[in-house]
Amino acid sequence: MPTDAALSAVLAAPPRAPADPGLFSSNPLFGEPGIYPQGSPMTPATGRAPTEADAVGALEAVGITDVAERMHDEALRTRAPEPGPRAGLIALSATVAAPLLHAFVAGETAVASLALGPTAAPGRIVGPGADAASGVRLVNERYRAEHPALFVGSLAHDLLWSGPGAGQYEEVTLHALCALVHVQLLARAPFLAHLGTELARRQNSLAITLLNSRHPGADDLAVRAPDGAGTIPGGAPAMQTPDFWSIPFVAGPPATAEAPALLGTVLAAVTGDPDLPRPLRYDEALGEWWSQRGVRGALSLDAQWRAARALTLVGEPAESP
Repeated sequence: MPTDAALSAVLAAPPRAPADPGLFSSNPLFGEPGIYPQGSPMTPATGRAPTEADAVGALEAVGITDVAERMHDEALRTRAPEPGPRAGLIALSATVAAPLLHAFVAGETAVASLALGPTAAPGRIVGPGADAASGVRLVNERYRAEHPALFVGSLAHDLLWSGPGAGQYEEVTLHALCALVHVQLLARAPFLAHLGTELARRQNSLAITLLNSRHPGADDLAVRAPDGAGTIPGGAPAMQTPDFWSIPFVAGPPATAEAPALLGTVLAAVTGDPDLPRPLRYDEALGEWWSQRGVRGALSLDAQWRAARALTLVGEPAESP
């Protein structure tokens, strides 16, 4: 196994273009350009939605245990009756977003239930349907045949999301959590990076942007790193940002807003620091607090390296002398 020093040296090197740009978004989709246009066109997975048996097998392949028993949990089945969305929720338990699963089952989130169907905004991976006030969230039916682990990060986003009026600070914070959850899953199941479907490539595109968001010479991630070398080396210049915090998820000037206590629970686990900002708000100070503490509570050096290697961003560390 590589030493921590060897892993640190690999991760602290300047970001480099991925060896396989085809793992990331390419063609414009729902009004957004791809980050590596030289890649092949993206298409969603085809076929039917997973059965119970399919969903169990999919999560077992990711290394999640007791899946069959969890899939039959009555409280969870009531809130997420369809196998694919339910499996995605169960996969939250293998990530730093596990508290969101418990809160959802206990009825402590604004999301009352999760199903499969047409989202009001066609580009959303998970979001409200036409009746946004109902408390129902939908996994976009466009992605019905995708591996359930591929929409786990988006579930984490939506279980914390305040709704369509969310501002830039909220969106960038929750998209960073979405990316971090996907990175955690890539670390335990690298094959997810190589499924080749539209959804895999969309989630990989958030992941590369987070993995390359760091201060020069740093081996840990920083969502806010204005001195960063660029998040998508060799990618579309118009999509390049120095750090994750600079991605404009919402138009217009950013506005601060109160953040839920549940976000604090997750961020304390991500950073390993329970001393959260008071009050907890979506604002510039939250980005600075998070960036100073990094993500080592969620990603060890080895896990970060395994995820980056799955995305063809890094090579093997040097052998110890």
